[in-house]
Amino acid sequence: MIKKILLGLGLICSFTSLFSQEKKFDFEFYGWVSPQYFVNSHEIVEARDGQLSLYPKPGRFDENGVDSNQNINQNFSAAASRFGARIFLSDILGAKVVGNLETDFTGQSDANMHLLRLRQANVKMSWDELSLTMGHGWSAFCVPEMMPAMQDLNNGAPFHPFSRLNHIRLDYSPIKILNVVASAGWQRDYASIGLNGTRDYRQQSFASIPELNLQLQVKTKHLFAGIGAEYKELKPNKDKDATVSSFAYTAFLNYKNQALNLKMQAISGGNLNDYCMIGGFYKTEQTYTPTTVNTLWCDLSYSLGRITPAIFVAGATHEFDRSQTLVYGSGMSVENLYRIAPRIDFFLNKDLFFTLTLEYTNVKYQDEICKERIGNYRLGVSLLYRFSSK
Repeated sequence: MIKKILLGLGLICSFTSLFSQEKKFDFEFYGWVSPQYFVNSHEIVEARDGQLSLYPKPGRFDENGVDSNQNINQNFSAAASRFGARIFLSDILGAKVVGNLETDFTGQSDANMHLLRLRQANVKMSWDELSLTMGHGWSAFCVPEMMPAMQDLNNGAPFHPFSRLNHIRLDYSPIKILNVVASAGWQRDYASIGLNGTRDYRQQSFASIPELNLQLQVKTKHLFAGIGAEYKELKPNKDKDATVSSFAYTAFLNYKNQALNLKMQAISGGNLNDYCMIGGFYKTEQTYTPTTVNTLWCDLSYSLGRITPAIFVAGATHEFDRSQTLVYGSGMSVENLYRIAPRIDFFLNKDLFFTLTLEYTNVKYQDEICKERIGNYRLGVSLLYRFSSK
């Protein structure tokens, strides 16, 4: 009996050794821990226990002119902490293959905060000039290289697009500095708001066409810039033929050297609430018309060694027929808003730093909702500790 067991273990070890020789792989485990404290001077439109801050709520004034929504509120959370893994496989079909899995603790909604949610789950195959990515990840319209360098969970929303989806993406680089991106995507967690007032990815499923993106990027040692366009079609009511179709356009630029990092982006498009932005559509009889949002933002930072001062400045306008009453989306009563947010990063080392942010966001609602402009001051203090096995 003992001989049979030893023989079986020997066969298993031999098979494992042979398999590992044929299926060599490496991996990188990475992530960060990020506790954050914040305090607001006014109640805000927010999610994820206030970490995803958008803009102040409309004022609620009594007969004495006192705004009951002007309440100081604060919170402390570490739910934005995350971890992930990149798995590097041996070359297949002449391509370098990398798998990526990533998660955090902010859940899919406020109801399941502190539960794990899927952030990244994709496989990328890269040849000399072409790469193919399939799975769950950043939307092509949300360019990772153009993320504002702030630590807030909103990443510049509602001015900067912020969304992940299931997609198939092709990157083609005919020359070193040029990259053409084409993708087809399917909404899931970051879905468009439907007729029931909630995010419903099935609107896109019923429309039978994925979200389409095309982008042209130029990249040199110090410059990254590009233009892009998106087409999206939704079917709000599965029992009706009417759909809501919308286009969106973007232009972006990032210049950086050893100390300076400048990022700028302009966006114009319809029905953009699936990107944590304002906008949606309105209904007239059997037709749907998307509302148009225009945004412009800039993020500027300058490294002074252990201290990096920075500032984020942004503005947005919302255009549509104000006489309409059957409206569906996010911030549908917002006419325009802007944000000014200076910050300072204090580095203890390259992977451990504190950030102090003072953010002011001001919004103008329709007069029927609130005649006064409403502002909110937000003070945030965060600690970020990054780690990687590489």
